This record gives sequence, C-alpha cells and structure tokens, in this order.
Amino acid sequence: MKHFSTIAALLFVLISTSLFAQTAARITTMHVVKGNPNGLFTVSIRCDGETQFNLTRSQLAVTDNGQPVNDFSIIESSSPMVHNPISAVLVFDASGSMSGSANAAAKIAGSAFIQLMDSVTDEGAIFWFTQSVTLQQSMTSSLTALDAAVQQLPASGATAVWDGIWEGLTELQTNGSNQKKAVVVLTDGGDNSSVHTPTQIIALAQLYNLRVFTIGLGSAVNAADLQLIALLTGGSYFQTPNANDLQTVFTQIATFMGHGFEEHTVAFKSPDPDAAMHELQISVVACGETAAANWHEAAVTTTGIARPDQAAPFALELAQNVPNPFSPSGETVISYSLSGIDSPQPVRLEVFDLLGRRMAKLVDADILPGSHVVRFNARGFAPGMYIYRLSSGSVTATRTMIVR
Repeated sequence: MKHFSTIAALLFVLISTSLFAQTAARITTMHVVKGNPNGLFTVSIRCDGETQFNLTRSQLAVTDNGQPVNDFSIIESSSPMVHNPISAVLVFDASGSMSGSANAAAKIAGSAFIQLMDSVTDEGAIFWFTQSVTLQQSMTSSLTALDAAVQQLPASGATAVWDGIWEGLTELQTNGSNQKKAVVVLTDGGDNSSVHTPTQIIALAQLYNLRVFTIGLGSAVNAADLQLIALLTGGSYFQTPNANDLQTVFTQIATFMGHGFEEHTVAFKSPDPDAAMHELQISVVACGETAAANWHEAAVTTTGIARPDQAAPFALELAQNVPNPFSPSGETVISYSLSGIDSPQPVRLEVFDLLGRRMAKLVDADILPGSHVVRFNARGFAPGMYIYRLSSGSVTATRTMIVR
C-alpha cells in the first residue's frame, strides 16, 4: 500500500537478527506493575514476513534486567482461523478541516470496520472530537447503532485529538468487556484544543494495558506524537495523503484485532519485581533460526498519571530539540526541566534509533530541580529519525529528532 507510512519497529525494541535473517521476533507490549512479580508480555514472530502462530515454551528464553526468567508460560497464541472477540473504540476527527470528501471517507471507513464485527461478542463505541469530545455511542454490540453513530459524524470546529484519545481509553477501560481492546483514532490536523498530553495518554494506556492505533490523514498532523502513542502502546501508526485509503486502513486494523493482534501472550514472574524500569530480553528459535528482541519500559504505578487539574508531585519536561532537523556535522540543543522536588534526582537522557538501539547517553547523573540544557553533536549518525528519552525512575518523556 504505497500511501501508507508505518514505523516498522517499536520504541525501545532491539531486534538483533541480522539484516538478511529470515526470522524476526518483536515484543509488542509489556505490562509489569511495580511491586508485583506477575507480568505479561506479547511477542510477534515472523518467518519470511509470515506470522508464526505456533510457539512452545522450549522455543523461548527470557531475561528481565539481566536475570534469567525461569517461571513463564505461553498463555495464549492467536490464530487466523479463530475470531477473537474485540472491544474497539473508534475516535473520529470532526473538525472543520474534515469537511467534504474526508468526512465522507471517514464514514465509509468506520462502516467498513463495523461490518467486520460479529454483532454478538464484538463491541464498540463511537467518539468524535472538535474543540471538545462527544461520545456519540457508548459501548454496544449493536452494529446498527454503531453505524448510525458513524453516519452522524459532523465536520466543524477545532481539533482536540489528545482529549479524544483520552476519553476513548477511559470508555474502553470502563466498559470494554473483551480481552482484545484498542482505541482507533483518525485525525487530519494538529491538536490545538486538548488539556491532555501524549505523555498522559501513553501512561494511561500502559497502566491498563490498552492499545492505540493512530491514523494521520494528510501532512498537517502531529505525526511524531501519533507515532509515539501507537508504538508505546502496542498499536500501529498509519499515514496517508488520500482519504480514499481510509477504508483499507480501518479494514486492516479490524482484521488484525480479530486475529488477536497476531501474537503470543506470555505470563512471567519477574526476578526484579521492585524495579522502576524493566529491560526484557527474549530469544526465540523458529524456522530453523534464532531471533532476539529487547524491550525497555517503566513499571506502571497508579501514581504515575496526573489529570490536568492535579499537580504531579514530580514532573519531567522535555523540549523539542533546536534546530530540528539538523546536520550530522552540526549541533542541536535539548532543554529539559525537573519540578516538584527539592533535592537532586537520578536522571538519564538517551538517544535511540528506530530499532531501539541506544546511540548516545547524554545525561546519567543526579540532577537538581530546575531547567537544564544539553548540546548534542550527531557526528557519525546516519540521516534519519531518532528518539530521545528523558527518564527518572518510572517517569519518562520522549521526543523525536531528525538528522539529515
């Protein structure tokens, strides 16, 4: 599909198979609650680009923070022959820029998604957003009600996409009854009205182990933020300049959800349950080859999410690097700040490529509260997109930079 631009690797996922290997493994999600040894992760395995739906315990080896994980089991494997009941929240951009053909295409795409639901166990909800968010249809298995809600999609006003996703996640967690859950959001513009942020959205989704699929129509979207939300929640990001492609995108997502996200679910006991950050490493033997993958993620805590009207006890703010893009022979400046504390805190600022390989460690020290500046020289870096992450314990902030 030539119009689609999809990031192929999740943030902080290290795939160590060689460029020419036929087998690839990818950890898609991890869920570990701080203080609780019982965790979950999901893994997708492909041979020659084809999903492998069979996996036994003997094929898999796992470590957490460098320690072997001996107590794990594969509790579920998806199958293309079995339909998995889904709970899906469709969130549509109803701002003025969506009027005309984009609005019509969005309705067709939404209907196509709904028609792939089984009207018995599958369930969905419909939201749209302008400068505020409207719940047009709460969670239901009635395909007629869902389609009627989609057909009422308006097109006027501003764009509160982050608030739309937040409300979609809240509805999904509160009323979604199926195991395979996701928010699917479509937007054609940059956010200009929300009170929530992408960081809060990611934290909420990770807390409840929910996925977000993001779709950008045109070039005026906050592409980097939409990518990060999708990648860090186990979803996917799609971008197309053509509204006529939306039906294909929505159909692809509905089919993927119905196939159980085409992955295996592994339950494990962490040997380091009190860690604020987990580095999960796996090795998979499949199709006569060994593939490895790595995932870095903070353990979730219920205190890690602050609503807009609440003051967080500790916060990290990470600014966009300036200039951006910048030349490998030049220099860029990254600003960040710490607040809500009165003593130094351990802070890391690191740069990763899109395969999750750490390319540079810019800060690794106890840092005082206040504003700070780091100068970064990308000499030796290949042109392309990179991700930089600021972290302190379980609190993180991420942004993207472009070297060209």
